[in-house]
Amino acid sequence: MVLHEVSEDFPLISKVNYLSTASIGLIPIPVIETVKGFIYELAQEGTLFLNEDREYRIYDDLRREGAKLLGCDEEDIAVFNSVTEALNCIAWSLELKEGKIISTDIEFPTVTYPWLRIARKENIKVKFVNAKNWYIPPDDLLNEIDENTKVVVLSHVEYLTGQRHDIKRIVKRAHEVNALVIVDGVQAAGYIPLNVKELNVDVYITGSYKWLVAPFGAAIAYISKDLYSRLEPVFVGWRSKEYMWDLNPLELSYSSTARKFEYSTSSYSVKIGLAESIKYLRRIGIEKIYEHNMKLTDIAVEELNSIKYVNLVTPLNMDERGSIVTFWVERIDPFKIVNKLRHLNRPIELTIRRNMIRISPHIYNTEEDILHFVDSLRRFVYGGF
Repeated sequence: MVLHEVSEDFPLISKVNYLSTASIGLIPIPVIETVKGFIYELAQEGTLFLNEDREYRIYDDLRREGAKLLGCDEEDIAVFNSVTEALNCIAWSLELKEGKIISTDIEFPTVTYPWLRIARKENIKVKFVNAKNWYIPPDDLLNEIDENTKVVVLSHVEYLTGQRHDIKRIVKRAHEVNALVIVDGVQAAGYIPLNVKELNVDVYITGSYKWLVAPFGAAIAYISKDLYSRLEPVFVGWRSKEYMWDLNPLELSYSSTARKFEYSTSSYSVKIGLAESIKYLRRIGIEKIYEHNMKLTDIAVEELNSIKYVNLVTPLNMDERGSIVTFWVERIDPFKIVNKLRHLNRPIELTIRRNMIRISPHIYNTEEDILHFVDSLRRFVYGGF
């Protein structure tokens, strides 16, 4: 499969210039059909379809695909319902009593809230590295890491600005002082080639419904063996055990793998959908998707820089950004701009975050989409319509 062949799998794009994957990714028709098929058969056949052995192994395919996506072993993958759930489960299982947590002041709330909550209960200080003109200087972050640091937690790619952090460099510094590095990869996985073993992170979490073009309700987390083997899950349930069907209510033991963090029945259909979406993306090739997406963002950055009154907050250096471009326009309300673009003959769908406009192209977008957006914006800014 090559990129120009995917258009038929995303029928919306023939009518709408969809540039909002950082909010919600479109789901390809083959994945939708797989999910629908599972739901239909389960609804019609119950345990004839979902017998005990199949339910026990229901996450196996997602763990396999997740491991291939992230570059790790299947045993290191735990399946969750959301990035928020995964991050909270891991954060509370650390049972931190003192020390410092480091993040940034432009993070998505999911990344910081668990630690702020823990800090209300324990002698924990959450330190936010301040952005300068919406940019986190790498040295400012590295210099904050000291012997009192317990965890560095941040996004691989920032949802707001698209800044991409040098995770390998951060890990190296953090591990020098025995601190953990926990990464939210929801704005990276699906188009950035990943190898968490090479990054040497302790935890890497990503979710289904953005760049992984899957339904809401699924997430995967890589948890290093060194970490999961010494943690006791804060939430437990019948799926936490090595073999869940022994149903022994008198004795609590855990799976010997990262599966110990899986505790509950969930919406199995979306987990199957995420596995299918990862297969879909891998058939195209994550490296190919990365080249495609970054080419589109390059065009967007160059063109937006040529428009008077437009101010980019996304880093210009391609090595420091993901497939997100964010900007603001002097003297013009961003909601007026977005409303105008959404009412063109071919509407442009994009996002406002913190009073700035964000675009986020993916596999179903083309160079023509970017130029359509930029030309329409230019005409609006210069009073052409």
